[in-house]
Parts: sequence; structure tokens; C-alpha cells
Amino acid sequence: MNNLKFTFSLILTIIIFTGCSFVNTLKNKLDYKNKKENTVTETKEPSYDDDINFYNKYINAVNKLRESGESVYKDYVRDIPSPAVINKNSLIIPVALSLSVSSLERTLKEYKRSFFDSGELSKLNASASMKNEVESEMKNLLNAMDGYYAVSEKVSGYYSKSGYKSDLTKAGPYDEEMKSSYARYSEAVSRLSSVLKKYRPKREKRDIGSISDPDEKSSELMLNSYGDILDAAEDFYDSFALLKFRGNPDEAVKYFEKYEKIFDQNKQVVLSAEFTEKTKFMKYNFEDYFSKTSENFTDAGKKFFADYSGFKSEEVFNNKYNEVVQNYNYMVQSYNTSINSINSVMKFR
Repeated sequence: MNNLKFTFSLILTIIIFTGCSFVNTLKNKLDYKNKKENTVTETKEPSYDDDINFYNKYINAVNKLRESGESVYKDYVRDIPSPAVINKNSLIIPVALSLSVSSLERTLKEYKRSFFDSGELSKLNASASMKNEVESEMKNLLNAMDGYYAVSEKVSGYYSKSGYKSDLTKAGPYDEEMKSSYARYSEAVSRLSSVLKKYRPKREKRDIGSISDPDEKSSELMLNSYGDILDAAEDFYDSFALLKFRGNPDEAVKYFEKYEKIFDQNKQVVLSAEFTEKTKFMKYNFEDYFSKTSENFTDAGKKFFADYSGFKSEEVFNNKYNEVVQNYNYMVQSYNTSINSINSVMKFR
């Protein structure tokens, strides 16, 4: 009898022990599964700085793409006469057109790789609606520019290799192709620019006087100054992009003068501010790098408007216009570099 009780107790103990072990094992597996699922599904929400960085990178991209696209069409209009006046004896030397088409090819390839081939643009993060809409329009622009480049290369080759001398029948159709492909490109640029303007992040401009930490104070002062300058520059560029040969420059002049004033004010603020050893690089970068590109942009703009009434041809207008655009783009690039250097070192926001 005692042996029976002992055997029964032993069996019961084993059942209880193994049952508990099974329950604990099952519980651990479920806990691990839940933890793993939570880890997989947990995503980091895009921050304000993500939106700012996304916006700045795309502004830089659209400016560079627009610069290349506009140069091609301006050089086409300058180098190639109207098809109605071209004959087999016409002397057409489209050197500028050929160079601008080559530049368009390089720029387009750069941004297609950046966007489609795991490059910088493809890795940027931003708010869902902003990211989806901007990337959709960027894809449309790159596709439109693919067609624009293909037509431009064909037309450039036709005139560079004197194809018109043996077959004048292509001059008219090629002219129409250039105009229609340029129109599609222009529409795509406008749509992307409009979307970017729609999602332009509202800057978080903090009160410098309320910040006690000297490094944080310097960081915010720089971000505020850079932001004020770029906002004024973008307002000018929006107006300048609409200016045509022998058009009215008054609106563009107004925004340009506003930019000059805001740049000078912020330059004085930065150069008179105190910086610690950790933040001196911000002042030096502003003084030695960003200011130089901004001043070059200002000089190009001043010369353009001073000479504007004396432009005798659309060719002269286009050349001077492109100088302003190029210097604007250099300034935007230096802005992006400067902001990134501050954000990479200072982690207050």
C-alpha cells in the first residue's frame, strides 16, 4: 500500500513538474514572439529635422535639374534658327547646345541614380504624405526629362553633324519635338516645385534669449540665420524663374533687394555673436564658405539687374540669367552642407 502511495505521488509530481515546464516554455515562446513582433512593427516616426532635410535635398535637386533643362532650351533657341529660314547652305554651329545636352545627361544620370538606384534621395525620410507626393512628382519629372534628353540629343546631333544639309525635311518636326518635350518637362518641374512649396516645413524659430546653454544658443542662432536667408532667397527665385526677355523685372528686383537686406542683417548677427571652442566652426563655415557663395549670388544678381535694360538680344539675357541661376544653386548647396554640419555635431533638437 505504501509502495502504491509512493508511486502515485511520484507520478503526480512528475506531471506537475513537466506541466509547469511546458507552461513556462510556452509562455516564454509567446513572450518572445510578441516581443519580436513588437520589434518588427515598431517604426520611428519622421521628425521635424527629417522633413527639413528632405525638403532641402529636393529643393537642391529640382534647382539643379531645372538649371540643366533650361540651359538646353535656351541654347537651342539661340543656336538653331527657325526651320522656315534654314536651308542647305545655312551655317549652324550648335556648340553651346551640344555642351548643355551633355551637361543635362550627366545631371539626369546623377539624380536617376540617387532616386532609383539606392542613392541619397531614395534613403531620405519624411512625413508620409510629403514623402509620397514629392517622390511621385520627382519620378514624373525624371521620366519627362528622359524624353526631353532623348529629343535634345537627337536634335543636337542632327545639327552638329550637319544632317540638315542632306535632309531638310526633319528640321520642322524636330523643332516641334523640342518644343513639346520642353513643355512636358516644364510642366513636370512646375508640379514638383508646387508640391515642395505646399510641404515647405514651417521653421521652428526659437527665442535665442531664452536659451542658457552657450553651445545650444550658438546652434539655434545659426539655424535661425540660415533659415531667414534661405527663405528670402527662395522667394526671390520663385519670382526670378518667371522673368522673360524684355519682361518686367520689378517683382524680381523687389525680392532680390529683400534678400540682400536679410543676408546683410544676419551676417552681422553671426559675425558679432560669441561662440565657444566647440561651436566656432559654425562661424568660420559661415564666414569662409556660405558667405562667399551668397555674395557671389548677390553680385551676379546685381549685375543682371543693372544691365537688364541694355540686353540687346535673348542670347545675352539667357547667358546672364544662367549666371544668376548657377550662383543661386551654389548658394543652396552651401546652405545644405552648412546645415548638415551643424546637425551632425549638435544634437539639441
